Amino acid sequence: MRLEGFFATTLLAVSAAGSALAQVPATQTVYEGTIGKAPVVIEIVRQGNLTTAQYFYSRYHLSIPLQASGPLSFEERTNCWEDTCPLVGRLQLKATATGLSGQWLGQAGKKINRDIVLKKVAERRFTPAERVAEATSLRSSLSYDSPVAALDNPYLSRLYDSGLTEGKATDHGAFAVRAVTDKTTGVSGVRLTRAPDAKTLPLANRLLDGLRFQMVDGALSCLAESKDDNPAAGTAGGFDETTTDVTYMSATLMTVEQSGSTFCGGAHPNNFWNRTTYDLKTGQALDPDRVLKLYARPARTDTDGAPVETPEYQALKAKLTPKSPWFVGDKDQDECLSDDLGYGYALSFNDKGLVFSLQDLPHVMGVCMGEYYVVPYAALKPLWRPEAKTYFNGL
Repeated sequence: MRLEGFFATTLLAVSAAGSALAQVPATQTVYEGTIGKAPVVIEIVRQGNLTTAQYFYSRYHLSIPLQASGPLSFEERTNCWEDTCPLVGRLQLKATATGLSGQWLGQAGKKINRDIVLKKVAERRFTPAERVAEATSLRSSLSYDSPVAALDNPYLSRLYDSGLTEGKATDHGAFAVRAVTDKTTGVSGVRLTRAPDAKTLPLANRLLDGLRFQMVDGALSCLAESKDDNPAAGTAGGFDETTTDVTYMSATLMTVEQSGSTFCGGAHPNNFWNRTTYDLKTGQALDPDRVLKLYARPARTDTDGAPVETPEYQALKAKLTPKSPWFVGDKDQDECLSDDLGYGYALSFNDKGLVFSLQDLPHVMGVCMGEYYVVPYAALKPLWRPEAKTYFNGL
């Protein structure tokens, strides 16, 4: 599932354009404190002569962009990232022994001034993933190719965590999970309370927390949308109704299932269902080709540019028909079983074997998402690579 379109992180407001900087490290500083009596969290990111900032009130967890007008002076244009947007307030700050202090100066309607007191709570240096040519390109370092990225960002980890409501633990034999719900957005996820190998619990829960943060980000983005011509604005966009579950866990692997239907505006809702198996030694999604002989080594492509499959994998796929004892799909869905469907199967593992699924299909094909085949571990014997022994006992 590609999440960038609707899980994209809140954009940062920035200062005037600067000269191109080739992979120059940036510094992110995060402060906690108050504006008036209201608790807030603010971040300031600097790279060379470029400065960007944003903050949120702890009561709402919605990012407010700030445009730098001086080293410690910022303009607030709420829910707006353009220079032409109405000016709401100015933040005039100065350094103190423990952080920053100053005033928020209201500019719209009745001009209300509020004292600001901030304490520095985190600082980190990072290098933006892409070359920065102007201030509008400067962002906090966050990539959703890694579900734990937001956890390591001291601003986003606070933005996406408003506290959790915990449910009862559910026993799944070798492991157990507890449902958790974000208080601000209503987004739910799970955390493990028991695992086959207790040493994997911290990393496994980081993965699950990161996946929940992705959903929280989407919900916050919907809540921040303008209500003009957007019926989904001001709601959690269905992210509060998505489900996450752990469907398989061993001492080395964890398979996570996510599903839901989200909508923050546009032509169609985003219906999704997917399963991903994670390597609990690295925290990364497991490439099945690491443990199974799926593609030729060294890698090469056919005339259509597709990776060349091994004879062992081709032989296995030839057995995948609705008449196979491995078939677990719906035989009544003829359109989903067509040889020219145009979408390949995604692979994951469960307690029975290798699972072939169709996932994250276009809106009109959503009915076809789900499991189709489960190939028993015993039938995978011709495909195991030597590395598989480190993941599966008894090989």
